[in-house]
Amino acid sequence: VARDAMPPPLIDVQIIRAGDGKYYPKPGETVAIHYTIKLASGKEVDNTYKRKQPFRFKVACGQVVKGWDAAVTQLSVGEKATCVFPARLAYGEKGFPGLIPKNAELHVTLELVAISMGD
Repeated sequence: VARDAMPPPLIDVQIIRAGDGKYYPKPGETVAIHYTIKLASGKEVDNTYKRKQPFRFKVACGQVVKGWDAAVTQLSVGEKATCVFPARLAYGEKGFPGLIPKNAELHVTLELVAISMGD
């Protein structure tokens, strides 16, 4: 399928730092990402950099909210970007009690650290 014939991405990603431009995550692969998540108010709700441990998940396998899958597949290894997860691609009407209010959009900075086939 030609790139211009593909539907627009669900998440608009703004690149901060280019990656290798070669390796992009595919469904079923495991990614390691660093991220910072803030609410629209600017309040930080999570940050892997502070924990000094990347977050890992399998792409398009239902392990994370849909925003992660939609954003990370647009990045190549080493790439860093910002984006906004609309509530429907984040925690929606339920929110994440005690951390993320219901119907909140999430302002995310993410960095694709690595891709692997294994867990």
